[in-house]
Amino acid sequence: MKSIPIILLVLIGLLASVYSHDILITEKGQKSLDKLDKAATTLQHGENIQLSCDVCQIGASLLEDFIKKNASLTEIIKGLSDLCIASKEEQPEVCTGILNNYVPIIVDVLIQSDFTPSQLCGYFKICSATGSSESSSISNSFDNEYRQESFIKPTMKVDKKQKYKDLSNQEPLVKKFKGNDSIGYILQISDVHFDPDYKVGSNPNCGRPLCCRDGVGSAGPIGHYLCDIPFSTVELIFQHLATLTDQLDFIVWTGDNPPHNVWEQSQAQQELATATLAQVIQKTFPNTPVLPSLGNHEAYPADQYVLPNSQWLLDSIYTYWAPWLDADALELVKERGYYTSLIKPGLRVMSLNTLENDMINFYNLLPTYLKGPNNQSDWMINTLEQAQSNGEKVLIIGHIPCTVKSASTDGWCAMYEQVIDQFSDIIIGQLYGHTHYDQFSVFSDVSTHTIPTGMNYIVPSMTTYQNHEPGYRIYQFDYSTNQIVNYYQYHANITEANETGALNFQLTYSAKELYNMEDLSPASWTKVANQMKTNSTMFNSYFENLSSSPIKESCDQACQTKWICQIFGITSSEFDKCYGV
Repeated sequence: MKSIPIILLVLIGLLASVYSHDILITEKGQKSLDKLDKAATTLQHGENIQLSCDVCQIGASLLEDFIKKNASLTEIIKGLSDLCIASKEEQPEVCTGILNNYVPIIVDVLIQSDFTPSQLCGYFKICSATGSSESSSISNSFDNEYRQESFIKPTMKVDKKQKYKDLSNQEPLVKKFKGNDSIGYILQISDVHFDPDYKVGSNPNCGRPLCCRDGVGSAGPIGHYLCDIPFSTVELIFQHLATLTDQLDFIVWTGDNPPHNVWEQSQAQQELATATLAQVIQKTFPNTPVLPSLGNHEAYPADQYVLPNSQWLLDSIYTYWAPWLDADALELVKERGYYTSLIKPGLRVMSLNTLENDMINFYNLLPTYLKGPNNQSDWMINTLEQAQSNGEKVLIIGHIPCTVKSASTDGWCAMYEQVIDQFSDIIIGQLYGHTHYDQFSVFSDVSTHTIPTGMNYIVPSMTTYQNHEPGYRIYQFDYSTNQIVNYYQYHANITEANETGALNFQLTYSAKELYNMEDLSPASWTKVANQMKTNSTMFNSYFENLSSSPIKESCDQACQTKWICQIFGITSSEFDKCYGV
C-alpha cells in the first residue's frame, strides 16, 4: 500500500502547479515551477516519478500558495483526484476515497497550525539532514524546534493544578491466578485486522491497498499472505486460544481491529470491527481479565484523532471495554482513551493512547499537541509517581511503539523516553504491536545512552497482510518479583492451513533459549543487541523471526545495521546517530 502522507503531499504539490498560473506565488515557488510542471506532466502521462526531498519541498512550497488562493475543498479534491487517477498510483476509487477522507483534515490542520508546508517533508521523514543543502537547513530547523531538543524534563511539564484520582485503594482486576503462587502466563494479541468482505477464490493482486475481496484468484479458505484474514479464520484462531484458558492469568489486547480498506471505511464499520472482536474475546475468555489498548486503525479516517471530533471513538471503546475495566478506568477511557488498573497488589498496568504518537495523525501537527501541555504525559507521570509511592511495579501497554519502523513522532517519543528513564526502577516492561514485525527495542538513559533503562516488546501481527504468518505471544511472569522471565512466540502456517483446512499454531521460539539469555532484563537485552553488531549468528536468529514470512529474504550489512539501529533508535535522531548519518 502506498504511503498516505506521501501520496497526498506529492499530489497536492502537483495540483498546486496546475493552479499556479492563477496564484500569486512566492519567488521560491516560481523558481521551482518548471521542475514541478515537468513532474505533473509525467504523472498526467501515466508515468511514475520518484519522490525525493526536492520534489516534496517543491510541492510543499507551492501548497502554501495554493492554500492562500483560498480554493474550495471541492475544487482541491476534484483536481487531486484527477491527477491521482492519471498518475496510476492507485485505482480511481482508491484515489477518490482517500482524498475525500484526508484532504479536508490536512487543509484544516495546515491553516490552524504554525507548520510551514516545507516542514511537513521533515515531519514525514522524507527529508533529512543528508539531503540537499536546502533540505538540510529545513530538516535541521525542524529538528531544533520540534524534536527532543525542545523537550524539558517531563516532571517540569506536569500541570500541578490538575487533580488526579487517588490510586491507593483501587481494587485488583485479577482475583485468582491460574498457576502457582509465583509463575503465571499472559497472552498478547495484536493487529488482528480481520476483513468481513474477504472472499475465498478472489484476486489477491487486485492493485488496491487491500485485496481478496472480488475477482478471481488464489485467495484461500483460511487466508492469503497479501490480504487481511477472514472472520472465519479469526474464529479458528480463538478456538485454538480457548484451549489455553486454564493457563492464562490475563490477556493484553493491543489494538488494530479493522481491515486495511482505508479508502472506503466508515465510522460505523470501525466501531463494528472492535465490537465484533470484543464479543469474540469475551465469549472465548468469559472469566479472564482483558487489558485493551487503542489502535490507530480504530479511528476514522484511519489514524486521525483529535477531541472533541473523535469523542465517538472513546464512547465506543468505553462500551466495548466495559466488561473488563472498573469505573475509574472507564471514566478515563471515555475522557482520553487511556487508563490504569491494578492487576494485583504491587502490580499495575498503564494502557496508553498512542494516537498521540502517530505521525500520520495530521491533528498531531496542531500547536496544542506539539507545543501545548501534554495531558497524557502529565497523567503518566502522576500515575507513576503514585505507583512509586505505593510500592508498585508498572507494566505499560500500547499500540504504536517508539521506533522509526512504526512512524512514531519524535516529540512524543522524546517525552516517553524521558519518562521511562525517570521511572526505570518501577517500569517492568512495555508491550506493543503496530509494526506487524517481531521486534524489540531497548531504552537507555537520556543523558549518556549508556545505561539500559527499559525494554519494549513489539509483537507480530495476527493478520497475514503483507506476508506474515499469524501469530500470538505468551509471556511467562514471576509474580514474586513482578518480572517477565521469558516469552514464547507462536505462529501458524497459512499455506499448510489452506491445504489441510486446519489452522495449527506451533511454538516458533522461546526468547531465553533463542538468545541464550540468563534473564530478560534491559541490561541482558542490550547485551544481545550489541552482540548482533558483530555476531551474524545472533543477528540471523533475530532477522529470521522478524517478519515471520514465507518469503525468506537475505540481509546484507546495510540491512543488518538498519535493523539493529531500529532496536536502539527510540527517536529518529538516535536512529540516525546509530546508522551513521
